[in-house]
Amino acid sequence: MPFGLYLHFPFCRNRCSYCDFYKELFDAGLEAQFYDALRTETELCAEAHAGHDREISTIFIGGGTPSLTNLSLLADWLTLVRTLFTVPAGIEFSIETNPESVTLENLTAFKQMGVNRPLFGIQSFNLALLKLLDRRHNPDDSYRAIYNANVLGFDNFGVDMIFGLPGQSMKMLSRDIDEFVDLNPPHISFYQLTVEHGTPLARKVETGKLVMPNQESSMAMYRGGIERFTEAAYHRYEVSSLARPGFECRHNLGYWEGREYLGLGPSAHSFMQGKRFANLSSVRDYLASLKSGVRPIVYDESGIEDRMVEAIMLGLRMARGIDRHQFAARFGRSLESRFDPHNYDLLRNSGHIVDEDGVVRLSDEGILLADEITRRLLK
Repeated sequence: MPFGLYLHFPFCRNRCSYCDFYKELFDAGLEAQFYDALRTETELCAEAHAGHDREISTIFIGGGTPSLTNLSLLADWLTLVRTLFTVPAGIEFSIETNPESVTLENLTAFKQMGVNRPLFGIQSFNLALLKLLDRRHNPDDSYRAIYNANVLGFDNFGVDMIFGLPGQSMKMLSRDIDEFVDLNPPHISFYQLTVEHGTPLARKVETGKLVMPNQESSMAMYRGGIERFTEAAYHRYEVSSLARPGFECRHNLGYWEGREYLGLGPSAHSFMQGKRFANLSSVRDYLASLKSGVRPIVYDESGIEDRMVEAIMLGLRMARGIDRHQFAARFGRSLESRFDPHNYDLLRNSGHIVDEDGVVRLSDEGILLADEITRRLLK
């Protein structure tokens, strides 16, 4: 069965205040060592999957800030991937970028390498909010990045937008939404800012230097944003994902639907041949492991119960919900076997859960509380 390929590019120019993804400050020498190790990892993965389907269905390069990458080193690695695996022409190929590091040159090079879905981490057009997030770009950088994408004829691209920031008003959010809609991106990721433990943002919130919006305000922002995007002909297919019809992210749908994926690079996760595993979350440990010819893997010991829970959590985040028959065929267990019957009845009677035509999904009101409902629903 074809699988998605993910590469974690672990370098950034700076550390955004809210981000808890694994990354290192960019260093050209360390990047070169990383690509050397990555080539070894790719070869070892190909050997490990000898005799299995080696066809790649989607490619996604995230980070970190992949738009900082050495273009020659990236091109060499992609040539190796196409040598060792089957990569059909025209598959969805996404790469994350930060607006300040996007140029006509690197976008052109990405397109020549097969990238057909650049993603732009714009987050906001409000300069004060960008500074609060410790973002390095300004609104002009964002306009320029999208302009260049249009000039180069990218039919598919996505933008990231964050809401629920300290000090953000509904008026500020409305202005941001208008700016995003005017860009006319085929895909919009509409994320609520979360306070991740150990980040600079978390420390400021803990010490009272910043105050996060209350749940009522955040829900009002989310509801208003979804309504505005829906009016602009976007459809929400996942809690935080909206797209024009036909432009849903196929790579992410693979995660949410339980399909296989191979993750390369430090901290990348994989699900291959029924096994879940992750790479070491350290560039230096990653380099040392591959220098000795050993894949930098930490195996996940989760069993079928954990995978069922994950399938429910991810399935309820999607607008279409969970198909009972598909769930039973995949796990050999009914969906109800993992539900708390009392809370299920309460949530269905309250209208937060819809159960019809063999599908369980969250209602429009329920999806606003997806995480809390899932917690209550699971045994």
